[in-house]
Amino acid sequence: MSKTEETEVNQELTRYFPFAKAIARMFGDRCEVLIHDVSRLEHSIVCIENGHVTGRSVGDPMTDLGLYFLQSDLFGETDFVANYQSETKDGKKLKSTSIFLRNSKKAIIGFLCINYDIAYLSDIGQRIADFCQVTSNLTMGEDPSEKEEAFTTSLDDLFDRVFAQALKIVGMPIEKMQKKEKSALVEILHKRGVFLVNGTIDEVARRINVSKYTIYNYLAEIKAQGKSNKIM
Repeated sequence: MSKTEETEVNQELTRYFPFAKAIARMFGDRCEVLIHDVSRLEHSIVCIENGHVTGRSVGDPMTDLGLYFLQSDLFGETDFVANYQSETKDGKKLKSTSIFLRNSKKAIIGFLCINYDIAYLSDIGQRIADFCQVTSNLTMGEDPSEKEEAFTTSLDDLFDRVFAQALKIVGMPIEKMQKKEKSALVEILHKRGVFLVNGTIDEVARRINVSKYTIYNYLAEIKAQGKSNKIM
């Protein structure tokens, strides 16, 4: 069953709704197909077919990987990222593809995402081994173990997951962190696109026991360093 919200949806995205329906119809009820509107990250899902695969519905938020796509400089010319592994909240493995939807100025306005439940295929045998195999042209950076995308139904869950990953990468409890470690933590969160979501600067500041102005200073230093590296 299709679930869409026609109001407040970028009209450039509505033309892709039939694509989502057609793909889901072809591959059946184990194939979730959805469209994200990046102008409304807190409620980015504007169309979804077979949402039972991940337990999501229209109005649910952008994923951590989607935020990374938006924040990173690596995807400026990318049309799609195909056949990467993702995971549901209950640990079910999926084979996923994200198609970058762009406007006439080549700016990303949304994603068309396909998530196929491959769990039931894993024991069928060699005949479909090629179909089940996951590969990726995606490089996340700090920790290869965090390449998998996880789907959540709230931004709080998403933030908790990304924050926990960042703490793992830094490798030090917050109470022992000095400026160097806190700045490194903020940089990881910045690269993952966390600060694209309203209110996260205040929340990060609260969690690492600094003011929000300190977070702004860290971000300014990180961005300045990034420009310096590009010049070099």
